[in-house]
Amino acid sequence: MNSQKKQFSIVREFNASKQKVFNAFSTAEAMEQWWGPAGMNIIVSSFDFSPNGKFHYKMEAGDNVMWGLFVFKTIINPDVIEFVNSFSDEDGNIAKPPFDMDFPLEIFNRLTFEETNGITKVTLQGHPINATDNQEAVYHSITDSMIEGFGGTFDKLDAYLLKR
Repeated sequence: MNSQKKQFSIVREFNASKQKVFNAFSTAEAMEQWWGPAGMNIIVSSFDFSPNGKFHYKMEAGDNVMWGLFVFKTIINPDVIEFVNSFSDEDGNIAKPPFDMDFPLEIFNRLTFEETNGITKVTLQGHPINATDNQEAVYHSITDSMIEGFGGTFDKLDAYLLKR
């Protein structure tokens, strides 16, 4: 694989200041209100918003339970958040996803925040790390599903920001 990774990217605009949008990613209380796919409730197990800090959470919808993990890498308030996202077990260890697919265990994500006239553009870019060629191919094969999933998540963020 070449050194230039193929990126997944999604861009969304929010009618809020850059600082307000950035802050929505910076606390357990905020993330519990809006993070995750539409229809999933989030319960924060632990949250440390600092470089190498972790966000460990449970996602629930009826009988469907999944665990997730962020390991924050770079945080430049209010411009950039970089983190590695994985599925995890209840104890916070990286785990295979709860679906039958050879999906990468770790995804590097970079969020950037840009404000113009009170409108904040959030750009999310991601790519697998430490993945096999097959896992990379599987990741890129579900781009439409990821756009839909992040669209629902960002809809929840939009609603969260409007309430504040």
